[in-house]
Amino acid sequence: MCFIVKYVLFIANVLFTLAGLTLIGVGTAVLVLAGDVLNVIPVVLHAIPISVIVLGALVFLISFFGCCGAIRENRCFLVTYSIIMLLLAAGKMYLAVVIFKAMDHIYENVVEWLTKAFLNESMREPFHAVEIAFRCCGTIGWQSYLGILPALPASCCAPDIQVCDQANAFGGCNDKVGDFFATYGEATASVIVVILAVELVAMIFGFCLCKNITNRKRETV
Repeated sequence: MCFIVKYVLFIANVLFTLAGLTLIGVGTAVLVLAGDVLNVIPVVLHAIPISVIVLGALVFLISFFGCCGAIRENRCFLVTYSIIMLLLAAGKMYLAVVIFKAMDHIYENVVEWLTKAFLNESMREPFHAVEIAFRCCGTIGWQSYLGILPALPASCCAPDIQVCDQANAFGGCNDKVGDFFATYGEATASVIVVILAVELVAMIFGFCLCKNITNRKRETV
């Protein structure tokens, strides 16, 4: 039984290590891909990808710790691992709840922030950067620039277009950026919930292995 628990815990932590690296990659990708968007919206959205990166790093480090503890059957490692996993589980649960609650209004909030940025002349260049990154035009499409600019900016069309006009313009940024954050948020929260559920099982296995190790030591005394 101890042998089975040991290797189930080891394999689970190998998977958690990979999951941690995945979270780091996803969070970093969002910071890079959506960096221009984060320049024109409130700081609250900066916290989400940064939190995911930090969480991924913690999952990676603690899972690596758990792998070593399981293979070496080190009781101190396993107790420390299980306690930290319990604390991390609480943090993951809180982060998942925050993200799920934010999803209720994320699309509307992004649309509101983009509209304010679009109408603010001092934010015009950052907004054009958003258009380039998401291949979108204005808030609702080329119509957004009517009465604002004499011609559509180059950022509203593909780079190879010589003259950007209505026929070549991308769709509005509200839909593209809003959908991006909504999809990213839901996917991230779902992944966190899955990791949380499996980690709770791994934590229980960790305590079980600790108990088995302690019992074996008592039997040999």
